[in-house]
Amino acid sequence: MKKITYKSLLSQKKMKPFTCLTAYTKSLAKILDGKVDIILIGDSLGTALYGMKNTQSITLDMMKNHGKAVVNNVKKSLTVIDMPINTYQTKKQALKNAKDLLNHTKANYVKLENDKKNINILKHLTKNKINVVSHIGVTPQKFSNFKKIKSVGKNNKETLNIIKLAIELEKAGSKFIVLECIKQPVAKKITSVLKIPTIGIGSSKYCDAQVLVINDILNIDSMENKPKFVKKYLNLNHIISSAVEKYVNEVKNKKFPSKKYSYY
Repeated sequence: MKKITYKSLLSQKKMKPFTCLTAYTKSLAKILDGKVDIILIGDSLGTALYGMKNTQSITLDMMKNHGKAVVNNVKKSLTVIDMPINTYQTKKQALKNAKDLLNHTKANYVKLENDKKNINILKHLTKNKINVVSHIGVTPQKFSNFKKIKSVGKNNKETLNIIKLAIELEKAGSKFIVLECIKQPVAKKITSVLKIPTIGIGSSKYCDAQVLVINDILNIDSMENKPKFVKKYLNLNHIISSAVEKYVNEVKNKKFPSKKYSYY
């Protein structure tokens, strides 16, 4: 498989959906590389890896460390890395931190959670040749409790506002826009009016691409009350538990290490 480019994904718009998954480690990066079009080093690592209740305690250094581990092991897929909460509050701060994040990790894009209040920051980044992915709809950095998350586009005012925001972000220079938990008709409308690709998460099949958290689709954490948009493709929690139980049993019964796994 050839190296994936922005141009190739842009040419697929409205024709063939592309894919995105999160990765936070070397091992998963190697597995995903070339199989998905975009690998996202998301601040979801806070809940997925560190057991945090939300993403609000993630630091720039944490993103830099995980980002470098992932990008160093990606040869074909495009890479996007989240800018954590409170790292892009002003133009000066955003540019400094975006450059730091990209220089350290060598990721292709930074991702910001956008609203109408920080469009000027997006414009400043793109003006300074920073490739940006926007994220609208449900923006997790604003939530301390994910149980309170609700879909966007429930009424006419909300619908018009989110469509207008998406158009403004495209004009400001976004390369992709993530649509999270946006009602299907609204996500479909946004995707149709934009020239840039949309990446859906809980926003219907009508987006140009889909993204999910790798831990969720593999069911590594065996968490209850997963969001409606999460589909489990494998019960890795059960597979790992079974392997650990077998190992413990063999050690306790002196079956491991056998002669095959010992030095003489």
